[in-house]
Amino acid sequence: MENRILLVDDDRLLREVIGEYLELNGFSVDVAEDAGKALDIFNAGKYDLALVDLVMPGMNGLELMQKLLEADAELFCLIMTGYPTIDSAYKSMVEGASDYIIKPFQLSELLSAIRLHLKT
Repeated sequence: MENRILLVDDDRLLREVIGEYLELNGFSVDVAEDAGKALDIFNAGKYDLALVDLVMPGMNGLELMQKLLEADAELFCLIMTGYPTIDSAYKSMVEGASDYIIKPFQLSELLSAIRLHLKT
């Protein structure tokens, strides 16, 4: 059974590249361009991991992550950001993120982090 990932990022090109790469590596990926769309398609138990951009218009990644974890406490959440600070990393982890990855990153680095959390 393939693992399901919810990918949320407001950058269309990044969503497409990451989504395609993860699918080529055996994952089933649903994409959303913002938190509202992510919440529309999210169903508890449907996803094994949420890959969420920290800085998005409207609801930010931490707010989205909190809502996702309220609905599904078993969900792994990996926060991505191009604006890394010690405060944002700390806040992400305290509020429930399973991991934190800094953009730009190598796709292989992302894949390793995902596989580590999903034990694949």
